[in-house]
Amino acid sequence: MSKFFRLERLHQLLILVCAVVFVTSRFWDKKPVIDWDITLYYHYLPALFIYDDLKFEQPVAEWGKRHFYMKTDEEGNRFVKMTAGPAILYSPFFFGAHAFALSSDQFEADGFSAPYRLALLAAALAYALAGIYFLKRFLQYYVSPGIASLSAVLIFAGTNIPHYSFVEPMSHVFSFALVSLILWRFEVYRKSIALREVLIMGLSAGLIILSRPTNILILLFPLILIFLDKPLKGKQWFIHGGLAALLILIAVSPQLFYWKYMTGHWIVYSYTEEGFFFLDPEIWKGLFSYRKGWFVYSPLLFMCLPGFYFLIRNRLKEGIATLVTLLFALWVTFSWWCWWYGGSFGARALIEFLPFMALALAFSLTWLLKQKAYFKVPGLLVISFLAVWSVFMNKQYKSAIIHWDSMSKELFWKQFFLDHYVKDHGTYLDPPNYEAALKGEDE
Repeated sequence: MSKFFRLERLHQLLILVCAVVFVTSRFWDKKPVIDWDITLYYHYLPALFIYDDLKFEQPVAEWGKRHFYMKTDEEGNRFVKMTAGPAILYSPFFFGAHAFALSSDQFEADGFSAPYRLALLAAALAYALAGIYFLKRFLQYYVSPGIASLSAVLIFAGTNIPHYSFVEPMSHVFSFALVSLILWRFEVYRKSIALREVLIMGLSAGLIILSRPTNILILLFPLILIFLDKPLKGKQWFIHGGLAALLILIAVSPQLFYWKYMTGHWIVYSYTEEGFFFLDPEIWKGLFSYRKGWFVYSPLLFMCLPGFYFLIRNRLKEGIATLVTLLFALWVTFSWWCWWYGGSFGARALIEFLPFMALALAFSLTWLLKQKAYFKVPGLLVISFLAVWSVFMNKQYKSAIIHWDSMSKELFWKQFFLDHYVKDHGTYLDPPNYEAALKGEDE
């Protein structure tokens, strides 16, 4: 390949393409952006810095338009169920938007006008692309720089990451970036034990837990490898482990203070009646159903599966850590009462675990590119097709051609590569029963 374009520069091309798509799409003008769950994640910022009303004692009408709501405990205390991690990660972009709105005669400095919507979308894309860079650096410890870059870019294009980068700035791409950062810096740490890496990993771990508490499962990977490698000596176990725990506590402490302020209690289960059914996980549906199947709406992930064999064969300890982390993630994720996670595209709750699938994909690609042309070329064509198909499904979901929670097998295939509604679209829908699912019954 020419010096002008090499595989290891693919992530730079991705940045350019994403910048063009972001500017030309102008989703901040076409979509509500700040709505439903995003409002719940985001509310901390305008409530604190614009309205000075964290308890919502005098809410403005705009909150209702954005489907904002609060939970109430048995004592009558009101609070928001979403934790503050995304708000902290949004904050640099929010403050920039607020400063611009305050200086502008065109936009209201109300936390909801176009500058704020633009800011949240810019934040999501920035973190997603940073995550791709961090992921590439992590993968370089296992495969060549070119394969690392190709794998990272394919994981972006071949999954549901684009929708949550361009259209809905939910917590997942932010967590994806932090997980990729932790994995990269952990590999650095394994090569050269240093407190600086503990600082980065500890704060990042605290933020991903503060974004989604179940993200704590990510830490299984480094913990398993630390146990297997035994890189620390004597007091290092206490110093490094204690520092990491302290940093995680510091990162999650804003939530503890929020709960104390709102309820008088330091710890609150903010999801109230919503919970897990650990003895009856819906793993098969979560992976392969037409409603939200991880592999159905990110079919490129099928190409990751051979890579687990090559990963285990070549890097046994890392393979074990990867598989254990993913298995626990699947179990916990699909034990949630609403295993399809409401209105969403694909298995959005697994976006933060995609770096582990990227690792397997990198090993699949490494093997494939060593094969004869008669095998390699068809394999690469299949991978290209799956990535393009996934990008197209992102577009379909954005246009509501793929329904947010009621997809069926019939509708999925009738809409295959169509950019418009099929006739009698609604008759093919398969709506879930939320009330039954909340009780642990068949939805």
